[in-house]
Amino acid sequence: MKRFFLLLICSLQAVSAWADPSNPLKERLQRARRGDYIVTEANKVITIIAVRSKTDASVVFEEISVPAQHLKETPESWSQWVKNKAPGHTSWSMIEIDLPSNQLLECYSFSRSAWLQATSQDSLLSTLLHLPLKELDDNQRKKIGPAPLEGEVDRRQTWNPPLTVNGQKMKQARFLAYAAEWPQDRSELSGKTVTVYFDEEGKFPFPYWIQVDTSHVTASMRVIDSGSQLPSPYKKLPRRVPEFTSTPRSTEKGLQLFLKSPKYYKAFELFAIDITTKEKQILPIPHFILSHQEEAIQIEIPQTELAQTLEAGHRYTWLLVPTGYSEYYTESTKPFHWNP
Repeated sequence: MKRFFLLLICSLQAVSAWADPSNPLKERLQRARRGDYIVTEANKVITIIAVRSKTDASVVFEEISVPAQHLKETPESWSQWVKNKAPGHTSWSMIEIDLPSNQLLECYSFSRSAWLQATSQDSLLSTLLHLPLKELDDNQRKKIGPAPLEGEVDRRQTWNPPLTVNGQKMKQARFLAYAAEWPQDRSELSGKTVTVYFDEEGKFPFPYWIQVDTSHVTASMRVIDSGSQLPSPYKKLPRRVPEFTSTPRSTEKGLQLFLKSPKYYKAFELFAIDITTKEKQILPIPHFILSHQEEAIQIEIPQTELAQTLEAGHRYTWLLVPTGYSEYYTESTKPFHWNP
């Protein structure tokens, strides 16, 4: 269940709200601010999750995990603990999720200094992002104390999870509870009920309690603290650079280029660099056809465009610039000889 809750937290705090207008996460996350955070505990692992950036296109979360045994005592200030580079942590990463498609776009581990493959999480995220959460009324919610005997009136109070903000426990905190059934996907969660608790006043974007009921055990993720303006030594999510994967291929229609590129690059500018002379010329290629499948990209330059731009007998390399991310440009290494 440890891995499940790690993904569950990321998913619920991500963009299921934008996928379904009736999902209660929508307006909460729309009000989220940079630095909003929660501190969760599940399976003896403490995890901080914070909003690092949010636009109409995507949201970036920062996640720091530390085994509870690595902390001699609970830090008086989680902000100071992060400023001190989170002593004892075993995982520190950033995750970006695309809002229109609900896809996990990128995951970078600062503790490993490497990008992590996101495809292994795709099916779980996709399923969770589309769960139809429905609000539970008082009769459906968990109660405090043993159930009454048959025929007796149930006078038990409705259970609410604890609410802690900046280390201070809030008294008489009230919550809204939502539930959904996991689809029949043959996974260990198939058909299980997921219950999510949000603060009733709607002041905070994150859920404070997530519970999964199985046939053997009830597993829960609880929030032990929350707050805002959490600092970070890492200013932004590191980006990958697109890569040319093979040499250009000539066809009857023109020339094909093949690349691997992260899915968060939506559009590109293409240039041909004339390397025939010492003074290189950079020539824009305004018209080309781009198609992609996952991270595989194919660019086709029409024959007419090649004839208008390139000079016979010259050698060229190709320069691809992601629109809006000019610092992450890539250039082909092997020269292309234009001989129409």
